[in-house]
Amino acid sequence: MRALVSIFQITAYYASFVLFATAALVLNFLCLLAGWFPSSPGRERFFQRVVHRHFAAFVWWLRVTRIVPVRYVGFERWPRARGLVVAANHPCLMDIGFMLARVPEGVCIFKPAIGHNPLFNAIARRAGYIASDGGHHLLRDAAARIKDGSTLVIFPEGTRTKGDGLNPLKPGFVAIARLAEVPIQLVRITCDSSLLTKLGPPWWQVPRLPARITVSLGPCLPPPGPDTSAVVEEIAAWFRHQPAAVRAEEPALEPARVPAQA
Repeated sequence: MRALVSIFQITAYYASFVLFATAALVLNFLCLLAGWFPSSPGRERFFQRVVHRHFAAFVWWLRVTRIVPVRYVGFERWPRARGLVVAANHPCLMDIGFMLARVPEGVCIFKPAIGHNPLFNAIARRAGYIASDGGHHLLRDAAARIKDGSTLVIFPEGTRTKGDGLNPLKPGFVAIARLAEVPIQLVRITCDSSLLTKLGPPWWQVPRLPARITVSLGPCLPPPGPDTSAVVEEIAAWFRHQPAAVRAEEPALEPARVPAQA
């Protein structure tokens, strides 16, 4: 029986890559066709919702096959304000998918290599995602997008976590939140396996399955003040020192009072 379960998990693991790549190629092709139409905030929000549904369906598949059951904790407390910076740690390559599966109109900052990736280049452009090669304009562009009501999902570590700790946090996300005058919502992602981690095995080697992912909503911090380094250190301390299984209803930092969405 155990051998049959292992065979099913291995088959489902590789099938997941094929399914994800196929769906992404189809979506990217549709976005290429839609490139004939001029971009607008309404069309960007439409494609953001399409990407959201794509990742939500993939997370559903991972749960049904039970190879990567993803559990969301505390998201009933999600702020209802328009305009928000969501900062999460980054243990796994699929973290952005786990986040966008719960954020219907989220934007993110993508690396220049994505602009040449046949799976995601057109999707990133049509959804209005922000290229990280924008230089000094990046912070202002991101802040302007958030002021218009977008939710920015960002990983302040800049890359996947190396080991069990936390990479140094880049301060740009705090500067963006300050320019946009919006709260920072913290999210903790944990994984009990070496699934697509920075120092783990390559993707074609099957990790220990099932790989259980927990995405926990942390505190929502008020718009940051002028002392960027103090805010970054406070947030880094929360990520480092909270236990792995954080009770979402007991955030370690004082949550902000976020106005309800109109």
